[in-house]
Amino acid sequence: MPRRVLALLAVWLLAPLAARAETLRPLPAILHVHSTFSTGDLPLDRLVMEARARGVEAVLLTENYLLRVEYGLWPFRAATRVVHEEPSVLSRGVEAYLAQVSEVRRRFPEMLILPGVEVIPHYHWTGSPLTGDLTHHDLQKNLLVFGIADPADLKRLPSTGNPHLARRTVGSLVEALPGLLVLPGLWLILVRRRRLLRVGGFTVVERRRGWLPGAPLVVLGVLALFQAFPFTEDPLSPYRPDSDLATYQALIDQVHARGGVTVWSFPEARDASESSFLGLRVRGTTDPYPDDLVRTFRYTAFGGVYEDTTRFATPGATWDYLLGKYLAGERTRPPWAVGESGFHGYVAGKRVENIQTVFLVGEKSEAALLSSFSAGRMYALSRTPAYALALPSFSVRQGDAEARSGETLQARAAAPLEVRVGVRAFLVKNGQIIQLWMGKTPLRVVHRDPPGAAPAYYRLEVRGPWPHQILTNPIFVRPRPAP
Repeated sequence: MPRRVLALLAVWLLAPLAARAETLRPLPAILHVHSTFSTGDLPLDRLVMEARARGVEAVLLTENYLLRVEYGLWPFRAATRVVHEEPSVLSRGVEAYLAQVSEVRRRFPEMLILPGVEVIPHYHWTGSPLTGDLTHHDLQKNLLVFGIADPADLKRLPSTGNPHLARRTVGSLVEALPGLLVLPGLWLILVRRRRLLRVGGFTVVERRRGWLPGAPLVVLGVLALFQAFPFTEDPLSPYRPDSDLATYQALIDQVHARGGVTVWSFPEARDASESSFLGLRVRGTTDPYPDDLVRTFRYTAFGGVYEDTTRFATPGATWDYLLGKYLAGERTRPPWAVGESGFHGYVAGKRVENIQTVFLVGEKSEAALLSSFSAGRMYALSRTPAYALALPSFSVRQGDAEARSGETLQARAAAPLEVRVGVRAFLVKNGQIIQLWMGKTPLRVVHRDPPGAAPAYYRLEVRGPWPHQILTNPIFVRPRPAP
């Protein structure tokens, strides 16, 4: 790390929680990683060893929950469907996934390994194979889920194609009607038909089975029954768009009710693909969806720092809008920012340690990590293999009271607030910028701010030579109620 680095620091106001002087220590983690259990390139034990060798202490796995795409022709979609499926937690077994994590935990007791999943709540189709414009949408519009360890709960997460949610309906039985072709086919084969033939001067009675017309009907009927089995309907149909985000909100609420956490994944990433099947061109697209974070509620966090261009956390942009809504009492909880790795393997310059989430924990345990996750005691970090920025301290104080990221300080009207920042790198503080410092690192500064009559929040952004960045979660300040 260079000895001298310019430091920019900016402080901003804008949202509420009670500060405690608990001793916390940083716990570097990689969040959103895959092993060979689903779509990753490295076995889980190798992945954990790579993380440990690079100073990472926790691995938050996000194996693909279900990677299954199907398309069928109306009105008999089940009988005509074509399916593409890749390894996932549901296809390989929830119990097998949890057992593998348990075994690797046993081999690496010094590492925290959290079994999470990457869920595609809903995707849908537009176009038609008959016109050559078939497109699937939103396969990369995903939510990360952590903290759900009960296999029964994990099996029933809302996701298009989840067999544990399928149900038998009148519509699903109607889709099995092509299977009735078996009946006339069997009749043609089994029932001998009488036919009169003239042979010379004689009339011969011949009884023959209808193999030629009957056999194809039986084959088609059996195939239709096989395709339609187990004669159920997906309640999260891929043939209807989820324009009101009901499935996404249902997933968030289900996980929240069970004490887990949800993360909107890569909200500003754009994805496009094209493939060919039996001469048919199939397109795939997922547009950036930052507005969907405004239209959904009670999720825990979002990918705020990752290896792509992001504007969601730019001062005065959508994140600040959501934090302002929380301060105004229009949202029940603030959304936290995390560093999202998206690591599958060493391709396109990817490395295990490039993007991290640094949790502030009282002890090194899964329970403490999940508690900090839910409470917003963490910051996102982008770094290089050579060195990383560090944030020894970031707090708001008033007298003996102190609050850190994710916490709320109840402030008295008389005494000034002190925003304390200690860094060893290039810094930018976000929000409405009200102060700017430049200096050498290590840099420790105190910004004094008079407490206002309205609730406020402070958050910090640190930037160094690209790609170095730190993005903290906000500290809230509320006026102390009058005695």
